[in-house]
Amino acid sequence: MNKVIIAFSVAFLIVGCAGQGQQTAEIEQRDIFEESQSQAELERAEAEKQAQIQREQEELRRQLEEQQRRQEMADEMEMADQQAGGLDEPVIRPLSDEGFGDTQTQDDPWLQLNEPGSPLAERSIYYDFDRYDIKEEYVPIIEAHANFLLTNPELRIKVEGNCDDRGSREYNLALGQRRAESVKRAMTLLGVEENRIETVSFGAERPVAFGQDEASWSQNRRSDIVYVDQP
Repeated sequence: MNKVIIAFSVAFLIVGCAGQGQQTAEIEQRDIFEESQSQAELERAEAEKQAQIQREQEELRRQLEEQQRRQEMADEMEMADQQAGGLDEPVIRPLSDEGFGDTQTQDDPWLQLNEPGSPLAERSIYYDFDRYDIKEEYVPIIEAHANFLLTNPELRIKVEGNCDDRGSREYNLALGQRRAESVKRAMTLLGVEENRIETVSFGAERPVAFGQDEASWSQNRRSDIVYVDQP
């Protein structure tokens, strides 16, 4: 009888150990599966991010090429008008003080930045809700500042990304950073060195309008171009 009991106990222990081993194996397999699934999601998110950046760069190139094409068409039309009028020599128009400013303004880059009516006096790029791609209407402003930086290689800028107050603090900081980076990418495509452009995000911490309506929110969804060491 004792032998039977001992044998039964040994068998029970063997079955219990086998069950525990199987359960441990199942837990390990589940952990491996979850880890691989998490890694796949991270890789997919990174791929989507890179694809979005590439789409933005292609869109910006398209906008710049379209603007250049329109300028070339305008130049061709002007030349055609001159030829149609029987003009053998190009028309020479007197330079306007309004268009170029005085000599002091041309010599002092800081005065150029604040010249009334100049694209350089515009320092903010505005965005649609929850977006960070640059709208075509703001491309001339970015081009003007990029050309100004290329002409004045000693100058540096900081691009400050901002958001309206909807969304969490963490989300707005990330979105503001993407907005600042979009301006930096545009300027580097135009030839400005990356190390001359610093980017920072303030999220919703620096509003310029405090209402809770679209008119106020639209003023806070922006990137500000700030010249470093400006007096």
